[in-house]
Amino acid sequence: MRETRSEFEFDEPVERLWQATTVYEVLVHWLADEVRGRPKVGGEFSWTWHLGIEGNFTTKGTYKKIEPGHELVMEWKDHPAGDIYLQLIFDSLGQKKSKLTIVNGGFPSSDAFNHWLDGIREGWEHQVVTLRKFLAENPDFSKFLKSP
Repeated sequence: MRETRSEFEFDEPVERLWQATTVYEVLVHWLADEVRGRPKVGGEFSWTWHLGIEGNFTTKGTYKKIEPGHELVMEWKDHPAGDIYLQLIFDSLGQKKSKLTIVNGGFPSSDAFNHWLDGIREGWEHQVVTLRKFLAENPDFSKFLKSP
C-alpha cells in the first residue's frame, strides 16, 4: 500500500489548528460545502462539495483514532481505491507556531493509482492555502459555533 505525506507549518497555536480541522461549523468555511459528524471514535462523517452543473459529490467515512490536539485518523467507506485513510498529525512548534502533517494512505501499489496520489497531494496543497487564508481572516471561530 502507498501513501502521500505532506508537512505544512502554520503561524497558529496547535489548539487553533486542531479546532479549524475538526469542528464542522468551521470546516464548511474552508474545506467542503457541507460537513457532518463530530469527531468521535467509531463515529461517521461526510463531506459534500457542490460542483454546479456536475451536481454534488459526497464522501463518507469513520473516525478511527482521535488524540485531541495531536492526531486524527479517518477511514473512507466509499473511496473508489478501497480502504483509504487520512491521518492528520499536529505538532506544536511553539506558542504561536504549529505543524500539520497530512498522510493519505491505503492506495494499492498498482501504477493505475498514481493519478489518485498526485491528485490528493495537489488537492491538500490547495486546501492548505485556503485554510491559511481562512485562519488569517478569522481570528475568532466563536461566530461560527452554534450556541447550546
